[in-house]
Amino acid sequence: MKPVSFCTLPLLLSSALLCSTAHADVTEAEAIEAQLGSALASADFAAKNCPNLAINDDKVQELLKRIKKTAADLRAGEDYDDQHKVVQQLNKQQGRAMICMVLPSAHGGYARGVIQKK
Repeated sequence: MKPVSFCTLPLLLSSALLCSTAHADVTEAEAIEAQLGSALASADFAAKNCPNLAINDDKVQELLKRIKKTAADLRAGEDYDDQHKVVQQLNKQQGRAMICMVLPSAHGGYARGVIQKK
């Protein structure tokens, strides 16, 4: 398999997110759930592996409240699982330092700002 270039890394990190919200009938709550579920997988990686990054817990809690879900609910979901697999694969291919560098900008939409530089 060909190594992933630096330019495509942010796109791959959010690929699970894009695939899960592609249809037009997505409600706001569904969009938040998909985007936050994906961001939580990245945030969990960051919390364990990226000392230069912080998780904006207030933002996470605000979004969870809006969708009436818990973090555990989202961690058990498909969006989390898909993103977790992507992050693990990229960790093997590109290494932790590269992932830690791009994670703050890898998630947009409702999940923008969940992962921040310290």
